[in-house]
Amino acid sequence: MLLVLISWVIFAFEDLGQIGTYLSTMFDLNGASFANPEAIYYLKNYIAIIIIGIICSIPLMSIVKKFRKTENKIIKQKGIKNEDNVKEGQMIENVEQKEKKKGKEITWAIFTSIGYVAIIILSTASLVNNSFNPFLYFRF
Repeated sequence: MLLVLISWVIFAFEDLGQIGTYLSTMFDLNGASFANPEAIYYLKNYIAIIIIGIICSIPLMSIVKKFRKTENKIIKQKGIKNEDNVKEGQMIENVEQKEKKKGKEITWAIFTSIGYVAIIILSTASLVNNSFNPFLYFRF
């Protein structure tokens, strides 16, 4: 991954002197500190995006699946009856639970779709708002 990081610097600059200066700054070889005013400015402007990125990088679905598996094991160990062993009066409750589950899945799908659209709109607005173009290939 370090090789990829360094190779992007080669595409960003046309002069070898600029590449050397940038790499020395990137690895803190020229005495520049991390907490300079420019870094603090960018941190303040992009803190919301950083937090959203951290939250979205957590594998929530696998954590929920592991929790459900553990919960099902505990239920089986306690001897709680599953759907195959229910009485007739409990069948109505199971049907209602399945309908609620289906409604939750539909709601989740709607909110997920709205979230994706919101992310696209925010990303596009952020790109339009910034004067710096992050795409290196537009220079060539």
